[in-house]
Amino acid sequence: MEALIQTLSWISTALQVPVVVAILYLLVRGLLALGEFFGRWTGRLRRSREQQRPLATLAIGELAAALGAHGARRPDALQSAIESLRQAPADAAWHDRVLTEFELEADRKLGLLRTMTRIGPLLGLMGTLIPLGPALVALASGDIAVLARKMEVAFATTVVGLVIGAIGFLLHQAAQRWAMDDLSLLEYVSSRLRGAP
Repeated sequence: MEALIQTLSWISTALQVPVVVAILYLLVRGLLALGEFFGRWTGRLRRSREQQRPLATLAIGELAAALGAHGARRPDALQSAIESLRQAPADAAWHDRVLTEFELEADRKLGLLRTMTRIGPLLGLMGTLIPLGPALVALASGDIAVLARKMEVAFATTVVGLVIGAIGFLLHQAAQRWAMDDLSLLEYVSSRLRGAP
């Protein structure tokens, strides 16, 4: 029985490095996602400011231009999808395919944020519990320095894991709303293109 307990202890200790690496990786991805979010947010603000008239009053060419690139270095998913729709304005099957691909791409982008929301706190909890075993052993032997170091790791991983989860949750909420809004716009453009003479 002692051998099994020792094996579990070794496995738990061996997981500490991968858990810390995963937490740091997700933190970096979260910070990059924050930067991307800011860029998309400013682009959406710029587009809403430049749009003077309601979309329903625009002709189809003006509508596509109103939702166009606006000087962006590279078009976003909505602008690329609108250009794809304009390649075959009357083809319903092509429009369905473009809309489905847009939905799949939006869901793929939301996947990272969902992962951060769920896995960040989980990794933080693992990063908390793994050092507690050695910390309790250090406490029993009276080694306060080791105890303090292990507790510092435990609390740091918890905080960073919760930060990752919070970033993922907040960005996921905003990105999901934007994806639904863009899909609605894309469906509107698709029906206007198919109904255009």
